[in-house]
Amino acid sequence: MEAKGILIACFALCAQAPEGQVASAINLESAMARSLENVRVVQASVATRTATVARFEALKHFVPLSSLPQLVVGLSNIAGRSSSASIFPDVTGGTPFFGEGLVHAELSRANMFFPLDPSGQITALPIANEGIRAKRVMEDLVRRSQVELAAQSYFEARRLRHAAITASLASKLASRVEEQVSRKIVQGQAHELDLTQARTDKSKSGIFVSEIDKTSRIAQRRLATLLHSSRLLTPQDRMLPVRLEEGYEFDLSRTDEVEISTISGIPASREEAVEMARRRRLEVRLLIIGVEIAKLQESRDFLKLLGVGSLPIGLSFKNTTIPNGGPATLGLIFGTLYDIPAIDIGLWSNIRRARLEVARSQLDLEKALLEVEEDAGNAWDRLVQSTLEHEQKLREEKLAEETRDRAGRLLQQKQAIDIDVLAADVGLSQAITNRWTAWFNLQLARLDLLRSTELLLDYLRDRGIAPPARPVPAKEPGMWARLCARIGNGLPGGRLP
Repeated sequence: MEAKGILIACFALCAQAPEGQVASAINLESAMARSLENVRVVQASVATRTATVARFEALKHFVPLSSLPQLVVGLSNIAGRSSSASIFPDVTGGTPFFGEGLVHAELSRANMFFPLDPSGQITALPIANEGIRAKRVMEDLVRRSQVELAAQSYFEARRLRHAAITASLASKLASRVEEQVSRKIVQGQAHELDLTQARTDKSKSGIFVSEIDKTSRIAQRRLATLLHSSRLLTPQDRMLPVRLEEGYEFDLSRTDEVEISTISGIPASREEAVEMARRRRLEVRLLIIGVEIAKLQESRDFLKLLGVGSLPIGLSFKNTTIPNGGPATLGLIFGTLYDIPAIDIGLWSNIRRARLEVARSQLDLEKALLEVEEDAGNAWDRLVQSTLEHEQKLREEKLAEETRDRAGRLLQQKQAIDIDVLAADVGLSQAITNRWTAWFNLQLARLDLLRSTELLLDYLRDRGIAPPARPVPAKEPGMWARLCARIGNGLPGGRLP
């Protein structure tokens, strides 16, 4: 029990961030929640919103192109007789001008071009919708991967803090051994070579402690990269620096258990896990959408054989001054422009390429189904193996505790020295670190099973793991809102009572 008290004190010391850093408390659930708003997730969300523009762009195959070109021309006949005439067919449509002085010509038009594109009108909108679905699936893929990476980085950073406890105890043991060898040399019971060996071991243990601290800082910086919240989610009322957090404080006694028993539909065997993965995996859904897009693109290229055209409608209004002989006229132009490809090698090559693209996407789907089945089976086997390893580490920790208790009793009976007890403490600390490592591997195996069966996002939803709520900045009412408030309330300035 005494040894456990010493180790708990070491836990509290090593759970803190390295010296000179401001630590922030962190646990598994908060790490996974914060990873849902990092830069990668926001990038995926922006990509999904960008894909929705394709649906709006598809309207160009249905909505006519309209333009309102306005032309005002001032003409001056500087030279010439009063009976001379000028004709400007591109402006006035052939209306002659007579006389000297300033002559005004005005032309107003309204043009509309109705699209005649069977391939675009049939396939553009379905392709855009399938593309949006694909981007949403990819966004879920990014969320899933960031959550799993955050959990892995969290457990790795925390494992290194446990390892630091063992490293510090081993360094202390090496120092005590050096002191003991020095005393034995004075008493003539040891050789100088033994002292050199003890000093070398002490130096090696110090280097190992430094290595653990360095690796811990690297792991925490990697974790900070995954937990950094994007600036786009923060109100931009002032300049915010883009920096990583300066370390984390871990509760080394916290279990951070992934309770998969609370999830409905969790597979109970390897076969159930494989079948669930084939039905639910996002990778399979994404490739199914890819097959649909490839088929739609094949139809689009084939329908281009029907040709592309437009139905132009032009309304023109011409006006010249009456003294110059230019009466007001109104003209309407109506016609069609339609091109039917007779021989177009590029069009036929695109059709052949689209057919091959359908076959390639189907092969990708078949390959993904095989990989998903393999991944789900491996995840189940890793979970079973991790459970066995954790049980073994529990037995080894119990053995180390009994060894430490025996060393303590021998010390009280004057049958052992304090270095033997310290060596037993190091062994117990190593056993505790190994047990925590096996526990972390078990939790990661559970998360991996949830990922392989596509239950990880469901687990986050059921556990209420979500990014923290962000403050919404106050928005000034627009001009239309102020005008409506003024009309509705009848108050000066549009102020509400």
